[in-house]
Amino acid sequence: MKRKKPTKILSRLLLFALVICTTSISAQQQILSGTVSDTNGQVVPGVNVVEKGTSNGTSTDFDGNYTITTTTQNATLIFSYIGFQTLEEPINGRSSIDVTISEDAQQLDEIVVIGYGSQKRKDVTGAVASLKAESFVDALPVAPEQLLQGKIAGVNIVQSSGQPGASSTVRIRGTSSISAGNEPLYVIDGVPLQFGSANNSVRTVTSGSSPLSEEAINPLSLINPADIASIDVLKDASATAIYGSRGANGVIVITTKNKGQYGEFLQYDSYTGLAYVPELLPFLSADEYRAYANSNDLPFSDEGTNTNWQKEVFRSAITQNHNISFAGGSRTTNFTASLGYNNQEGTLLSSGLKKYTARINGNHTTLDDRLNIGVNLTYAKLDETRAAVNSNIADEGGNILKDALRWAPTLPVYNEDGSFYQIGALRINPVSWTQVSDESDSSLLLGNMNAAFTILDGLKISTNLGYSNEDVSRFTNIPSTHPAGEGQGGTASISKYTNRNILAETNLTFDKQISKDSYLSLLGGYSFQRFETQNTFTSANNFVSDATEWNLIQSGTIQSNTSYKDANRLSSYYGRLNYKLKDRYLLTFTLRRDGSSRFGDNNKWGTFPSGALAWNVTDEDFMQNSKISNLKLRVGYGITGNQEIPNNLYREQLSIAGSAIYVFGGQAIPSVLPTNFQNQNLKWEETSQLNFGVDYGLFDQRLYGSVDYYIKNTNDLLLQFSTAAPSVVNTQWANVGEVENKGLEINVTGDIIANENFNWTSNVNFSTNKNEVLNLSNENFQRDEIRTASGSGVVGNNALTQIIKPGYALNTFYGREFTGYDADGLETYLDVDGEDGADEVVIGDANPDWTYGFNNTFKYKNIDLSINFRGVVGNDIYNNTAAEFSYVSQTPGVNVIRSALDTGSSRAQTAQYSSQWIEDGSYLRLDNLTVGYNFNTDKVGFIKKAKIYLSGRNLFVITGYTGFDPEVRTRSIGIDYLVYPRPRIFQIGTSITF
Repeated sequence: MKRKKPTKILSRLLLFALVICTTSISAQQQILSGTVSDTNGQVVPGVNVVEKGTSNGTSTDFDGNYTITTTTQNATLIFSYIGFQTLEEPINGRSSIDVTISEDAQQLDEIVVIGYGSQKRKDVTGAVASLKAESFVDALPVAPEQLLQGKIAGVNIVQSSGQPGASSTVRIRGTSSISAGNEPLYVIDGVPLQFGSANNSVRTVTSGSSPLSEEAINPLSLINPADIASIDVLKDASATAIYGSRGANGVIVITTKNKGQYGEFLQYDSYTGLAYVPELLPFLSADEYRAYANSNDLPFSDEGTNTNWQKEVFRSAITQNHNISFAGGSRTTNFTASLGYNNQEGTLLSSGLKKYTARINGNHTTLDDRLNIGVNLTYAKLDETRAAVNSNIADEGGNILKDALRWAPTLPVYNEDGSFYQIGALRINPVSWTQVSDESDSSLLLGNMNAAFTILDGLKISTNLGYSNEDVSRFTNIPSTHPAGEGQGGTASISKYTNRNILAETNLTFDKQISKDSYLSLLGGYSFQRFETQNTFTSANNFVSDATEWNLIQSGTIQSNTSYKDANRLSSYYGRLNYKLKDRYLLTFTLRRDGSSRFGDNNKWGTFPSGALAWNVTDEDFMQNSKISNLKLRVGYGITGNQEIPNNLYREQLSIAGSAIYVFGGQAIPSVLPTNFQNQNLKWEETSQLNFGVDYGLFDQRLYGSVDYYIKNTNDLLLQFSTAAPSVVNTQWANVGEVENKGLEINVTGDIIANENFNWTSNVNFSTNKNEVLNLSNENFQRDEIRTASGSGVVGNNALTQIIKPGYALNTFYGREFTGYDADGLETYLDVDGEDGADEVVIGDANPDWTYGFNNTFKYKNIDLSINFRGVVGNDIYNNTAAEFSYVSQTPGVNVIRSALDTGSSRAQTAQYSSQWIEDGSYLRLDNLTVGYNFNTDKVGFIKKAKIYLSGRNLFVITGYTGFDPEVRTRSIGIDYLVYPRPRIFQIGTSITF
């Protein structure tokens, strides 16, 4: 008998052992599935399901379902989710486990994103307001800041016009600065950005002489609102001091969606809409125009037409929007991604935009959950076409809207041969402005990578690397065949602007329950950020051919060819301490030290501290049987800064002075001269703010809200002062002056009706702010007042409409007070002393006395309805448009507002700026009404949710203002001149989740 080889015996024994081990392991493992619901029977997506004592886990999908393979049949599953009690459930041999998790009253407060971290609402000591994606309307706006309109007390947002993608002016607790920026700091997924909503303007030609738009391009339009999970607004110094020299105007923190918040899903959202201008200005019709001319024996051009020029340049515009978002992965590695497309026609001819967005967010957890790595990446592209509307145009200059108002209604649009009817270069056929091209292309790449490693229990180190690159290109062309370009042989311009931002941050955090009654949270960090901007601008005229537009600009005569490149850096150390005693006594202390390259050697570094105390009164024993379910008292004080000024103002700068040319050897050499004196003492503006707040809740949080009162003083204002003559430089910069804002904010939310079939939630927010300039002088520099905000058009005449003076608010209108007409039909004005002509006095204030919002959500079975109102009271508007077109001195020839015929004004009276054109700008606006129907998809396995909705925006405005719209801002807040009117929009949309 043949003997078996030892190797064969050994291999068979190993195979037998492997089979036995595999069978044993399979017998120990357990595959489990189930559904997680809340106490109301609603499924809960995104619940973490973890095998106790291991890193093995998963999370529930959009339907609340989960599947997990445990390492043993005797395992225990842990179900956890923010706002709910953690539940432990032993398997006990089961293969299917459905669980119900209960809301945790102590964790029910929403998570609020603050600087470099987050907190439960209950633990917040500062004035912080939040808006979650669940409260957004279905048909989202183009830009994210518009989501906040009328929703948060103390935040006043004015959209500059109705142009697609228009910028907005955002003010948190009033205007604090005269020369520096007043926009809040925007932080997107942990990356602070240098741009606001209204500070990027790409040049065309010299201001005041171009018909082309000078309205700032809104970089926030490049953010897709559908990607946003939450917007948190930090309002007081306790909340914003962690951002130091950039926190004086408030901070808006935008957080985008990730899988952990919303579970696995595939969602498609789409809407299409129709927009139109709801009301035209009441200019004379052709019959009224003829009747006025004939009754006064005045000659005029009459081609026998009845043209309504406003109707000729406005149109019904189509809007469409598509967005696909999806998420997936495991408990340890997951992602969220989206693709968006928006195409919006403007209601004014030759205007519109197309927006393309893409975003991906990813997270990976490893090393037994000790290391978390995250990536957020956004790319967006915005293509805009702009109508030729310029609110800053001077004198008789025209554009599409100005000519639509002033052109005679007795003239036709076209000649018999189909060409545009024209009467000359000064006043141009309004519709022919569509021959002018004005295009801009914007792109934004925004991303960051972060990593956090848990060193010990409660001790974590993290780093955040961020980058943004914004590119804006603008191309304009006025052909030689158009009257506006005929005299110059056609004009064209190319402008390119780039804004780059590099961020590197490292933070160390310690969070620990240090005793039974004490909880301590510490943050320490370092941040370095570099901003770089560059611009090139070229313009030319007298082109060989119009066919190439701007694409062969060297074929014309170069009129301007300029460029610049600039950079600034910010280096920062910061820390924060949060201490909680017995879950009711809260202390926050923050300190940041910033070093900025924008300021002189003597003040390059600044220190910005803040502190806050809060008391959760409802956790006291004497409150346990009270009807008050939440009562927290807050007080905070801190100092923040404002460094939003141009670079290098502290240095002596040189520039080429084009008007000072010297000839050497027969060659013209432009001179190089200083443009400003150096000032090594130049520093940032400082804002100190004291805030008192109360958070409250009644009837088990059926009624809840907050009340805040603040006093905010900004000193060391950055102002320009005249230099003593003789001097090569006319002005210099210095830190002089102080502005105060103080106000009250009230927010009330109530679940008025809450039952199985019907729910009604209502929110009212109210705020008032009093602004006052305290001084404009110090021991070295004196100034009594500053005149600002020049008028536009034929009423301009270099007239300055507003004044900055101690005792007055910023944006105060100042001028002659209109008292009527004399016997000759000429205007008369207040003259108290009877000397030196009419007196100049305060004639208005562009700041509202108070602002408010009223928001309601109704749900009845499968139907939901949202209604949002907002408004302002007590603000004044200078109606520059009415001031220009309410005088008959140039009629016929120029059309006028119908009321001009009834004023009693003489034809000898020219257009003048006075109190006659200051109007009350108070309004109540039905901002949005949306009604939706949610389909029952239980019988459709692959569809989880389906909804269809109808939405209306700007449905009505109740106001006494006589312009297109009372929500205006042209050269300054409260001035209305040729503003692109805000449209009324109707939309139908759908949302489907798979």
